[in-house]
Amino acid sequence: MVLFGALIAVVGVVASGPTTQPPLYKQRGAPIEARVADLLGRMSIEEKITQTYSPYGGTPEALIAKFSNTSIGEVSFTVCPKTFTNGTVKLTGPAAQLAWRNMIQHAMITNSRLGIPISFSAEALHSAVTGGTVFPEPVSQGTSWDPELVQEIAAAIAAGARAVGVDLAFSPVINMWTDSRFGRLQEGFSENPTLTSAYATAAAKGFQGDQPVGTWAYFNATKVVALAKHYAAYGAALGGLNGAPAEISERTLREVYLKPWRAFAAAGGKGAMTAHNTVLNRPCHANPYLVNDILRTEFGFGDGIIISDCNDIEALVSFRVAEDMPHAAAKGLLGGVDWDLQCGGSSAYTSLGDALAANLVNESTIELAAKRSLMEKFAVGLFDSPYTSDGGISALNSLANQKLALRAAEEGVVLLKNTRNVLPLPAGKPLKIAVIGPNGHMTKDSDRVNYLGSYTNWDPAGNVKVPTIFESLVQHYTSTSESVSVQFSQGASIDANDLSMIAAAVTLAQASDVVVLAIGDSMKSSGEWGDRDSLDLPGSQMPLLAAIANLSTPCVMVHIGGRTATFGADNALLGQVDAFMTAFRPGQMGGVAIANILTGITSPSGKLAQNWVRNAGQSMSGASPWLQWRVGKWVANHRGTPDPDGRYYDSYNNDNSDYGGMGSGQADPLFHFGEGLTYTNFSFTQLTAVATGEADVPARTTVRMTNVGGRNGTAVVQVYAEDPIMDFVRPWKRLIAFTRVTLGPNENRDVTLDLTHAEMAFYDDDMKWRVVPGNYTISAGGDSYSAGYLTTSLVL
Repeated sequence: MVLFGALIAVVGVVASGPTTQPPLYKQRGAPIEARVADLLGRMSIEEKITQTYSPYGGTPEALIAKFSNTSIGEVSFTVCPKTFTNGTVKLTGPAAQLAWRNMIQHAMITNSRLGIPISFSAEALHSAVTGGTVFPEPVSQGTSWDPELVQEIAAAIAAGARAVGVDLAFSPVINMWTDSRFGRLQEGFSENPTLTSAYATAAAKGFQGDQPVGTWAYFNATKVVALAKHYAAYGAALGGLNGAPAEISERTLREVYLKPWRAFAAAGGKGAMTAHNTVLNRPCHANPYLVNDILRTEFGFGDGIIISDCNDIEALVSFRVAEDMPHAAAKGLLGGVDWDLQCGGSSAYTSLGDALAANLVNESTIELAAKRSLMEKFAVGLFDSPYTSDGGISALNSLANQKLALRAAEEGVVLLKNTRNVLPLPAGKPLKIAVIGPNGHMTKDSDRVNYLGSYTNWDPAGNVKVPTIFESLVQHYTSTSESVSVQFSQGASIDANDLSMIAAAVTLAQASDVVVLAIGDSMKSSGEWGDRDSLDLPGSQMPLLAAIANLSTPCVMVHIGGRTATFGADNALLGQVDAFMTAFRPGQMGGVAIANILTGITSPSGKLAQNWVRNAGQSMSGASPWLQWRVGKWVANHRGTPDPDGRYYDSYNNDNSDYGGMGSGQADPLFHFGEGLTYTNFSFTQLTAVATGEADVPARTTVRMTNVGGRNGTAVVQVYAEDPIMDFVRPWKRLIAFTRVTLGPNENRDVTLDLTHAEMAFYDDDMKWRVVPGNYTISAGGDSYSAGYLTTSLVL
């Protein structure tokens, strides 16, 4: 059934007509390149220019009126309202949006001389459309260390997007936010280039299926174009401020921040969004070296489609690299940006005609951008099947999707402290549980977005429910008929310094056997434009934590938020709680997942995908696994306790009391990259590494892993490399391989991992990407810290 009733007749007209051979570009199944070339040969320069337009927002009526005689490149699905009325037909939610989408598509095709359809994009970070399952945000997916899971999530989001006519997903985000002050940290998977590269590959394949590198093939009907964000080094912003310059060397740029983009392109990734910031002192939107030379040519991205971020072509004037709008438009196009995303107002690329007249850009450059726009549309089938039926809407939040969301939330929970094995909560005996904290339960449904994070497309009044920790624990104990009471007290506010609720929370805690203290972020305290100069829990949560932690009642602290947090001076309050776990932004099934882990239904298996810094001043300080440039006095003075691999950390003002206001504390993180506990224990022995002589897999390593505890559990085997001696400083160790392994009690397994060229290679003295011959030290273990205890040599 077609939702827009009048469209049935239109489709019938389009399908009928003379039986003469249609133009090549209208011949279904013909080679994409040939169809594009045929169509370009029929287009005027004005029609080619409008293929670069990409408006964001507005109304359907305004969009259709503005482009009444032409078609444009793409438009955001947000232009489609969530209510639709046509006579007696009244629709809401995704059904209404699909009806509007089909109407807009009909107008674009019939209004343009050559019948060119429009592409529809959607923010698809962890959910694509209203009514679709909201999976954990990437910061929580990242802690799973499970690329296969990420691929499954991407595939589910893609299918939901196509069900409502979206063919372009603004996802994955493969930035690495290495500064916890940056509010958008929650949108990325990890601060580590190897881990993020694995997720970039997985997401590309999940969203798109198998696609060739550098060119286009026809997509499956359930797949969408993956448009990765934000190219490049967006997460290296000075001060953790959104859009601030990335002041990094080209070696760091390439080895760290561009590595996931190399992987994304190699996986056939077809789309990219350029970033707000400058790289090598040039805006990313007018940076031919960054976009054309490195991404398109060196990495093989080729004719993939590249879109600006909001208003950033126009912003080239503000950057003072362009004199006026025609100059900015020319610089953006010459910089490899095909679509100008305009968030309100007119597109900067509307000035391309003036730029052409002023000889700032030539027609072949405009045609190249139009070509890429058209290739995307042919590949996803818009010329062959421009309209979408409503047959897939009922499956947007399917039971299969909900099960996947629960699995993802469970895998993403990281247990970081479990003193006296207070977890899992005891079963089979009377128990009084106090759930305390603003993220433990929300009486106002809209506040449950704290579990979801940003770019959710979630409607609190819709059919996608978000059970809280409190509700999930009540449901669990009701179903088991155990003699357990669960009560809730909010205790604090996240966004206000409201101390009035602490007394009631303390009273409840004192009358309970255990406290589950759920703290963290709201949507205001972490997210886009939510950059902060302090990482302490916001609002009145710190006084609440102090009051609860000082009681004799055992306390399990659960963190739900978009970034790592700190807990006052020297994080002393963290030392007073009995257990601590983080779920970051766990999605719609997060409350159930946390309850399952608290009660022992599921054993935690998540591992940190970034270091958990001790304080805001430690951000970008060198604690990250790929930023460990500890040389000179750091090693020579031999102060403090050494790492397993022999490093010595200095504290910020160790025996240097006049150092000023830097604050005290160790330079190593509060919790290490790759760290995470489970309800059992594992040992790692018998590590070997051997060269293979193979180009793609130059070496393999094997380690024996044993579950030495009393219950089933999953661990992540992590393999690190210390590189040969070079003329430039290399990291002390870098992640080169990993895998999840599940074992039963006393079970062991020899785990073999490929050490691939993609992970062993780095830039040599001449800035050539290759596997450098020499002596490597390989280490393995359950996290980046303890991996230093088990090492072996490898000669390549």
